[in-house]
Amino acid sequence: MDDKKRESVIGIWKTVIDVQMHFNDIEMRIRGLFVTIVLGLAAAEGFLLDKGLSFSFGQMRVLYATFMPLIGIIAACLFYFMDRYWYHRLLIGAVLQGAFIEGKYAEELPELGLTARIGAESPIDVTKWTSRSGRIAKRISDLLVTDEKYHKNGKLHSDAKIELFYKSVGYLFLILFIVTIVFVGVRLDDKSFADYSWKLFRQL
Repeated sequence: MDDKKRESVIGIWKTVIDVQMHFNDIEMRIRGLFVTIVLGLAAAEGFLLDKGLSFSFGQMRVLYATFMPLIGIIAACLFYFMDRYWYHRLLIGAVLQGAFIEGKYAEELPELGLTARIGAESPIDVTKWTSRSGRIAKRISDLLVTDEKYHKNGKLHSDAKIELFYKSVGYLFLILFIVTIVFVGVRLDDKSFADYSWKLFRQL
C-alpha cells in the first residue's frame, strides 16, 4: 500500500469512527433525557400524593398521582423504541462498516482495530456474576431480556443492555401503578381497594 492510499483509508476510517461517535452521543442524550423524565415523574408522583389532588368519577375519587406511573410506562416504551430500533440501528451500521474496513486492511494497517477492540470488550458475561446480588441481577436479566445472543452465550450485548435498561424502569412503573391504585389512587366512599380487601378478609 502506497502512502496516498494509506492516507485515504485512514481518512475514511476516521470518518466512520466519527459517525459511530455521533450516533453513540445521540443515544446517550436520549437515555439522559429519559432518566430526567423518570426523576421528574417520581417527583410529580410524590408531590401529587402529598397534596392529595384528585377528581371525582361517579362515587369514586381518583388521585392525579395514579396517572404518573402510567405516563412513565408510556415514556419507557417510546424511548425504548427510539433508542433501540431507531438510532441504535444506525450505530450498528456504522460499527459494521468500521469492522469491514479494519478487517480488509488488517495486515497493512493493524492499528485500525478500535471497532473490533470495543466490540470484544463491550459484552458483559453474566455467568460470572457469582455474588448474591449478581445472581439476583442475572435472574432479572433472564426475565426481562429477550435478545437471542444473550440466551445463547449468557452475555449482555448492546441490544440486551438497552432492553434491560428500559424494561427495568417500565416494570417498576407498572408495579408503582398497581400499588398506587390499590392503596391510595382510587377511593370509593373514602376507602381504597386495600381497605375493602382487608375488611373482606376479616369477615372470612
